[in-house]
Amino acid sequence: MTVKQFLKSKTFAALIVLVCIALVAGGLLAILNDLLAISEEDRILAAIEGIYGQKTSYTEINLPDNLKENEYGSVQNVYLLEDGNYLIKSTGINGYKNGTVTLWLVAEYADGSFVGLGKTAVAENTKQTLMGDFKASFFEIYASSNVLNDNYFSVETSSDTITNIKSGATKTSVAVNNAVNAALYMIRNNGGLL
Repeated sequence: MTVKQFLKSKTFAALIVLVCIALVAGGLLAILNDLLAISEEDRILAAIEGIYGQKTSYTEINLPDNLKENEYGSVQNVYLLEDGNYLIKSTGINGYKNGTVTLWLVAEYADGSFVGLGKTAVAENTKQTLMGDFKASFFEIYASSNVLNDNYFSVETSSDTITNIKSGATKTSVAVNNAVNAALYMIRNNGGLL
């Protein structure tokens, strides 16, 4: 087959059509991505609204690296809210299949001092197949527990822990507790940053 015959063939016409379709689809995807993209600020405002029921202004707190990681997981972001409380995004480790759970937590402050945890909401999870079983009532223990002492949440019962476990989802409970514990550890060891 010569080049002239190839250019007149149905194969060449089909290739041209496919290239045109790919270019048009790629262009439309690029345009839609720009139009529908959600900014990081919009994600934060949505998390605040989900917890507080309304949007509120915030200031991001830059954590030093030594406060971001601890034995329970990590703290990604901390935001000072206009009411004096802090919104913390933290990830707990050691979940089901070594997965993680990321939570939004409100650290409540009065007169500049930490007084306890407020509402908690799930931001995301990795490999946790039973997260749908964790209803809002499960997270109420974090707000109702006395966290001003040095106790941390655990699925084991002992005198130096606060137990919180979802029956049938023990490993996921570990990751959820560790997300809360990562935030508590950062709060207790921040050297007055918050």
